[in-house]
Amino acid sequence: MSGLADYALPFRIEGHNVNGRVVKLNSLASDVLLRHDYPEAVSRLLGEALVLAAMLGTMLKFDGRFILQLQGSGPITMLMADYTPADRTDENDPDTPGGLRGFAQYDEAALAAALKAGDTPLALLGDKGHMAFTVDQGPDMERYQGIVPLEGDTLADAALGYFQRSEQIATTIKLAAAPLLLSGGKTEWRAGGIVVQQTAATGGIDIETPPEGDPDKVDDDWNRLEILLQTTQDSELLDGDVSGEQLAFRLFHEDGVRVFEARALQFACPCTRQRVLNMLAGLSDSDREEMQAQENVEVRCEFCNENYLFEPSEAFAPG
Repeated sequence: MSGLADYALPFRIEGHNVNGRVVKLNSLASDVLLRHDYPEAVSRLLGEALVLAAMLGTMLKFDGRFILQLQGSGPITMLMADYTPADRTDENDPDTPGGLRGFAQYDEAALAAALKAGDTPLALLGDKGHMAFTVDQGPDMERYQGIVPLEGDTLADAALGYFQRSEQIATTIKLAAAPLLLSGGKTEWRAGGIVVQQTAATGGIDIETPPEGDPDKVDDDWNRLEILLQTTQDSELLDGDVSGEQLAFRLFHEDGVRVFEARALQFACPCTRQRVLNMLAGLSDSDREEMQAQENVEVRCEFCNENYLFEPSEAFAPG
């Protein structure tokens, strides 16, 4: 893996026609989460969302963005994480990083009350939330989207609900994110996850089913793989010294594991001063008039927390 700190590592369990992926976000988790002064509970959930976006986004071959969005009526009203694949001209170079970013919106007072009451992570989004997966291939291209209700106690539970409802592919998944306290009071973040999934091509786990086609054997094999994956400790997902390859082999070496090239990841936000100006140019006349009355026009990117400051004459210059 060429010493990559942040990556998605695909693997295959050869004996059972099952694909998997390990995601490790070491420096990248800090790059995203430390840009915002979120409460720990919000950062943990957003860290897991970043892992899930990287996990699913790197499974797809597309140009554009893969967007994971969670919305609800609870103390956390929105979580968004998106993945942009590496430049397609460099698609054969696994060291060319794909881009990952994310942000959250929440009510501080309501969040404090919910945490005091002992709400589960997913309950922080309320009881009427939903999760959307969107593939945005750019202008003039069709967007693909799947939406499912938020169910369960954790983001991993919600992701399983998506696969069961929309993809109907047997899947098991584990996600983790946590702060790491360093000497001198400095905090860094780590996030990671692992997923295994039956391949859609055969609809089954055992490509060489026994002559009797015993469905119990297939179920038993899958159940065993699920149990093995759930033995993964959060510390294994978060420890930068435990590689994705080591983790996959620890769990599934008896079944035969084949690992592929890891896909490098990095924090990336495409916002620029010119893009913000282009956005301002598209505002309605009433919005433009209201902003022109201000001494300065200030726009903050919710993803990277970068502030852009303009004089009205620059922000709304003709043509």
